[in-house]
Order: sequence, then C-alpha cells, then structure tokens
Amino acid sequence: MRNRHRIVGAVAVLLISAPVAHATSSGATTPELPTGQSDLTSRLDRTAVPVPWGDSLTVERTGYVTRGGTVTVYGSYRCVYQPTDTPRASILVTVTQDAERHGVGGASAICDGHRHNWVITGDGGGSYVPGPAYAEARLVKYGARGDFVPMPRTVADTENEITLISSAS
Repeated sequence: MRNRHRIVGAVAVLLISAPVAHATSSGATTPELPTGQSDLTSRLDRTAVPVPWGDSLTVERTGYVTRGGTVTVYGSYRCVYQPTDTPRASILVTVTQDAERHGVGGASAICDGHRHNWVITGDGGGSYVPGPAYAEARLVKYGARGDFVPMPRTVADTENEITLISSAS
C-alpha cells in the first residue's frame, strides 16, 4: 500500500511539471538565475512561460524611439487556429513611460499554429524618450463564425518592462 502511494505521488508530480518542462522560448537564451531566494522569486514569472501547443505572445525587452517620439516595439506570437474560431486575430500594444500611457498600435495576426514575429510602430499621441518603459501586448481573436458581429476575445497577453533605445530616424 505504501509503494502504491509513492507511485501515485510520483506520477502526480510528473503530470504537474510536464507543461513547464516542455515550455520553450523562441530562440532566447536562458538567463542566469540568481543565488538568493529573495532575488529568485522576484525574477521568475510563471505567467510568462509559453505553452507550446496554445496561443502565446512575447514582447522583447528593448524597443526603439525616434526624436519625434515614435516607438517601435517587437516580439513574437503563436495563434492556434480552431475550427470554431475565425482565422482573424490582432496584436494590440500599449506603452507606458512616466505619465504617458498610450496605445501604440496594432497588427494583424495569422492563426496557423506557427510562431511569427511582429513589429508595431506608432506614437499613439505620446512623446516618448529613450529610457525605461512598460509595454503591454494582447493577442485578440474575433468571435465564432456564426456570430453576426464578431466579438473580440483576448487569448494571450503579456506585460514587460522594456528599455527604449534612441534610433537613427
């Protein structure tokens, strides 16, 4: 009886950790983990682990800003096509810096299950400068085919602290 409990416990641990073990980043290198426990908990973000078989979205930690305040933010996404969904989706990006918080823009997404890169450039009415900022990105699918008016549905989102770097333009 004791061995049966051990086996059930071991199987439960494997099943719980399986999605995390299969999660991979898209070409990014694994960062060095800090040695202190307090540093470790602040740097790990379980919500940022992409699931390889579902919708996912990333934002790179650097972006570009022109002298005029136009921001370029980029990242990658995976949008899985479901027969009950339309293949139409969008990526929407908001950038916050100091008191400025504006929607920078959006881009169309292809729902084919493959990882794609995205680049969004815009000013959103803000005057951004080189330095630290905060980016929020959202992958939005539109309602099922039977709907008269397609309703938006957020399927993946991410938030990152980013650094805006001055670009030549």
